[in-house]
Amino acid sequence: MNRRENGRLSFIRDLVRCLFSPQGSFRSILEKPSLMKATALILVIAVVAAWASFNYTGKLPLSYFIDQRPGGIVNPEQLRQASIIAGAMMALIGVFGTWLISSALIHGFSSRLGGKGTFRSMLTLAGFASTPLLIQQVLRLADSFMVSEEALQLATSLQMPAIAEAAVGIFTIFGIWSMILLIIATRENYKMSTAKSTAATILSFIVLIFISAFLPFM
Repeated sequence: MNRRENGRLSFIRDLVRCLFSPQGSFRSILEKPSLMKATALILVIAVVAAWASFNYTGKLPLSYFIDQRPGGIVNPEQLRQASIIAGAMMALIGVFGTWLISSALIHGFSSRLGGKGTFRSMLTLAGFASTPLLIQQVLRLADSFMVSEEALQLATSLQMPAIAEAAVGIFTIFGIWSMILLIIATRENYKMSTAKSTAATILSFIVLIFISAFLPFM
């Protein structure tokens, strides 16, 4: 087995350990943190999310885009193509934005609570703590191939306030799983109590919800 294959297997083992033995995994990662590996994982999540968004938007009927035309002066087919590309790009940027902003917020709150740890290490651990979101996006991608136009149109017709929509997007089953991993990662990185790391993480996500409600790419 060459070095590249061994590195891939080690990376996969790290991801599996993050899911089922996060404390030991994060401690091991902190001994030799690799921001490059964490960034690679976020990139994979972002690409899968963008692909799913591309498929979902592409399945919307043309009538949906006719209703969305500003003043009725835009060709609906051109609006469809632009929306497909824009949706995929926003999904891609949103994954990276959430990773960077949530890590920065956790770092800020943890430092205020007396934690001693580096932002670079938090970024690395937060990347690995996003492993459940990879599962979520793979499931979304699979669903984007199978969902019917009627079901998709019904889902897009449901209107919610921006803050509620942002909260629903963050607090999914896999999002909560990732948040629990983040609490453990915060505790290990900043050498804080579970109570303080929980407070720092929850406060960060409350702020993130408000940010997401006003940023189109989150």
